Amino acid sequence: MGSFFGGLYTWIVTVFFGAIMLDIVYANLVNQAAPAFSEVSDFLLLLGAFTIPAAIGAIAFSWKSVVARNYFIASLAIILLEFLGPAFFSPLIQDMQDSILPTIVRIIISGLASILAFIGLHKLYR
Repeated sequence: MGSFFGGLYTWIVTVFFGAIMLDIVYANLVNQAAPAFSEVSDFLLLLGAFTIPAAIGAIAFSWKSVVARNYFIASLAIILLEFLGPAFFSPLIQDMQDSILPTIVRIIISGLASILAFIGLHKLYR
């Protein structure tokens, strides 16, 4: 079961990262896409909602592998930071609306979560 949930979590967090990348590229290419942004954000939240239980399952079923468990925990912590970050940093984000920095931070956070999940899955299989 550990391999299944570890693989499932890694797959979901990687798809989540890809969806975020697609959202960033699409938002920069199409200026009249504003009506679709609410639907995209709802889909990303739904995908993120599947990510958290999958991470908890991966952590629970890889409990015997300390290294894999720690990587999965770190990846989950970063995913939670991604969801809670805008609540804490919203005044900063409002001031930097035209800057590229929030986009870079978003890519780094979701990419790091995906990388940590892959490392955890690799350690789980070893």
